[in-house]
Amino acid sequence: MKKQKIIAAVMLGLLAPALAGCAFLDGLKLFKGEEEPPSDEVTVEQELNAASLPAPEEKPDENAAPAPSADTSARRVTLYFASADGSLAPEERDVPQQPGIARATVNELIAGPQTAGLDPTLPASAIVEGMTVRDGLCTVDFSSELTEHLPAGEQARLLAVSSLVNTLTQFDTVEKVRILVDGEPLTGSVAGVDLAAALAPADL
Repeated sequence: MKKQKIIAAVMLGLLAPALAGCAFLDGLKLFKGEEEPPSDEVTVEQELNAASLPAPEEKPDENAAPAPSADTSARRVTLYFASADGSLAPEERDVPQQPGIARATVNELIAGPQTAGLDPTLPASAIVEGMTVRDGLCTVDFSSELTEHLPAGEQARLLAVSSLVNTLTQFDTVEKVRILVDGEPLTGSVAGVDLAAALAPADL
């Protein structure tokens, strides 16, 4: 009986280290499993998910200049040019809306007609040096090219004045037009019309 107890004690002594070693290895694996990096498959999946996400929106630069406006509104105006029979004929044209629309319209008149069969009434070399509108009177100051390059003859001068007056009085703020050249009123008369006066369409 005493001998059996001794054998059991020896066997227990041999098994204890083995059991302790297994427990130590399991604990070590568990410890290593918590600390080891994720597998390559998880990393690749994370990269794919990141690639599928939309790129972050860029914040606008507060100091950047504002984008140009896309507004292309224009005003339909009527220009008066010379017809083949020597009278005035209207031509409609779109002029971009802007401050000083009357001046822009006169520049279109200087540029000449776009309709076949119509002729310009003002020399292409003429320059509008100034324009004011006050109490219904529009005063237009041209460079000297207006009179220097205008065709000779009363008819050409009358058509030039008439086309300008009719073109400008289409605007609600303009009732009469006075024409200056280098700051001085036109001189003389054409067909009984005093060119130095403030003129309305009914005066021509």
